[in-house]
Order: sequence, then C-alpha cells, then structure tokens
Amino acid sequence: MNQSIIIPAYNPDRHLPGYIRQLRQQGDFLIIVVDDGSALYSKPVFESIRSMEGCTVLIHERNLGKGAALKTAFRHVLENCEDVAHVVTADADGQHAVEDVIKVARETAGSIRGLVFGVRDFVHPDIPSRSLFGNRLTSRLFRLLFGRRLQDTQTGLRGIPRRELRWLMTIRGDRYDFEMNTLIHAVREEVAIREVDIRTIYLDHNASSHYRPVLDSFRIFRKIITGYFSGSSLYENPSTRKVAEDT
Repeated sequence: MNQSIIIPAYNPDRHLPGYIRQLRQQGDFLIIVVDDGSALYSKPVFESIRSMEGCTVLIHERNLGKGAALKTAFRHVLENCEDVAHVVTADADGQHAVEDVIKVARETAGSIRGLVFGVRDFVHPDIPSRSLFGNRLTSRLFRLLFGRRLQDTQTGLRGIPRRELRWLMTIRGDRYDFEMNTLIHAVREEVAIREVDIRTIYLDHNASSHYRPVLDSFRIFRKIITGYFSGSSLYENPSTRKVAEDT
C-alpha cells in the first residue's frame, strides 16, 4: 500500500462504505477516513468502514472542520505509514467518481514533488448555483491577485506526494480555508500544480455538501486577500515553515 486515499467525513450517508469498497477494488489503497465529530446516527457507517480490510478510521470527538480533518490524516500518514509515498484527498459526498480518484492517484504516482488537482468543468448546465457562485468568484479573484489561472480553485480531489505533507501541516486553517491557503502557498513558492479533468457530479443539487455558500465563501475570499498582502498569514507558525519544506 504505497498510496493512501484520505476522506474527511462529517455525517456521511449510507453510501460511503459502498464507495470505499469500489475504491479498494481498483487497487491496494490504504483508505483513511476521518470522522470529523459526526452525530451518533452515523456510527454504523464508520463501523462498517472500520471492519473493511485496508481501512482506518480516525476520530475527532467534535467537529473541527475539513482542514483539521485533512491535517489529522496527514499526521497519521507521516507518523504511522512509512510505506505510503503518495496520498489522494477525496470528498465523502459522492462528488468524486471512483474512476476520477484513480485517475488522480495514477497521475500522482510518478511524482515526488508537486500537486495534482482534479478539476471540474464549470460550464456544465447542472451545476448548482451555490457551487457556481463560489468557484467562479474565487477563481477570478485568485487570477487577479496572483496571476495564475486555475480551472477549479476549490476542488477537494487532490494528489499529494509524501514530501509535500510536511509543509501542508504548517498551513493555517481548519475548514475550507485550509485548501485555499494551500493553493496560495503553492503558487507563491512555485510548487508545480498539474490539473486533471474530472467529471462534474452533483447529487441532489449538492444537498449533502457541508459547504456554506455565504460564510465559507467569505472566509475563502478573505484568505485570498490576506494571503496576497501577508504571506505569513498562511502559516500556523511561520518560523517553522522553511524547516518543514526542507525536511
């Protein structure tokens, strides 16, 4: 198991175990699911996942946010999974097709540096308005401030070589802002980003998503602007950043 698929999950529905079984059928992946303070009714879902071969469930006693869940999984890989050379992060709400997760995993497998983004087509007619609103605005603002055109700044499907996990652990943000801070750091520090086209899937108009269009979009816009004017605002402890990058 030299690749791990990381899935942060908050109150996932009953389809998540089946989705994970499909991923496991595609290769010998270590699946790491983070229960981010889910309600008791989700317990059978996590118990089902925990019983599967090659699956680990990490637990937050209370909801800390997607960024915190990702960092918990990254820390677990660095401290306990010496054989894992690459990780892929995927969402728990069914937006990422199994074949697309595998596509990103394969694209990442040949690299020791850089990031791979699975990017959606926002010209698709069935995109819910709240998703279209957030992604178009953040993409345009990001290009305006940083001069880099990225098709999908908010994708949760990302491939990451192990070496990049150490600086990712220093990035500030416990919720969706973590992924934007990661992107700003990557562009500022000229970390290679490769984009891979993936399907655009929204089940029930993205009803299961925990993204809050107004509040989370505001947080992301604020992070883009503060990241532009103050690079140190991206990091939990700016003094440790260079050490983490060089390790």
